[in-house]
Amino acid sequence: MLSWRMRRFFLLLPLLLIGLLVSGDSFTSGASAEASPEPEHQLRIATLAPRQSGLGKAFQQIRKELKERTGGQVNLKMYDGGVAGDELTVVRTMRVGQLDGALLTSTGLGALVPQVLVLQAPGLITSYPALDDVRDKLGPDLESLFDKAGYALISWGDSGQIRIFSKHKIQHPDDLRNVRPWVWRGSPTMRSFIEAAGANGVTMGLPEVFSALQTGMVDTVIASSIGVLAFQWHTRLKTMTKPPGGIVVGAYVIKKDRLALLPKEAQDYIRQGAIDNAAAFRESGRKLDEEASEALASRLKSVNLWRNQHAWQAVQREARASLAGRLYSKSLLIRVQEIVGKNY
Repeated sequence: MLSWRMRRFFLLLPLLLIGLLVSGDSFTSGASAEASPEPEHQLRIATLAPRQSGLGKAFQQIRKELKERTGGQVNLKMYDGGVAGDELTVVRTMRVGQLDGALLTSTGLGALVPQVLVLQAPGLITSYPALDDVRDKLGPDLESLFDKAGYALISWGDSGQIRIFSKHKIQHPDDLRNVRPWVWRGSPTMRSFIEAAGANGVTMGLPEVFSALQTGMVDTVIASSIGVLAFQWHTRLKTMTKPPGGIVVGAYVIKKDRLALLPKEAQDYIRQGAIDNAAAFRESGRKLDEEASEALASRLKSVNLWRNQHAWQAVQREARASLAGRLYSKSLLIRVQEIVGKNY
């Protein structure tokens, strides 16, 4: 039996899928169609999470409290459910001033600050305690890089542990050469991993993956259990690997110039609210991924990678090295390796 939280999550899946398939034109028209008088300040934030999700509801509460604390001067306008487009589109929209902030995964964050992708380096950070430790120690340095890029990093987050899901049995890195793995457009870490395995990935945006699985254009995805369930990819897949090989990192960012224009009480509330809710959001997301993995394990065949762990580690090591000097510095990679105790 699935928990009430997971059952509620399944009920929200169609809403999330519909939101992700809405065009950019709908995003623009939705913003202009609002009939109520504009407050003095409008803070426009994008997220893939649907309005009815836990995260969506939390931001609706933040929106209400922000209005109350500022006497109606500030309105938090949420473009949820992916209505603003995929993450690279959201980043472009922020750069031209049509959005003020977003909740992003590593794909979007890496487009703003490439060095942050050291957190997503293949096989480097594979447990939540390790991720928490790295962010505790390197968080200020990474946040300063976002500051220099013109963004305030309000809070960190994560979206589940990474696994390989496929229509085929994937046990050894060589098996990836015989399948058609999806590569998220704009994800250099995913591409480096696929290339290090000697495989040929199929590059496309996230909303295209489901139809590609239907047609056979792709037959393998590297993602978290949350993502595989949310986009219903599991209905076209047969296997999932264990143990997980990484964690999908994320963060909440706002453009510095837009944040600076808000009343001080609004700025303080946004920053303090993120601090107050960070632990709850993090634990809730991790619990949801755990439940999603359990649900998928009952539907898909689990494939244990431990027998070939040295081969997987070699591929991960090659992928990490190929990105050093391009996305993140070698010294930054070494620092993270030292924190997590990686010696391979």
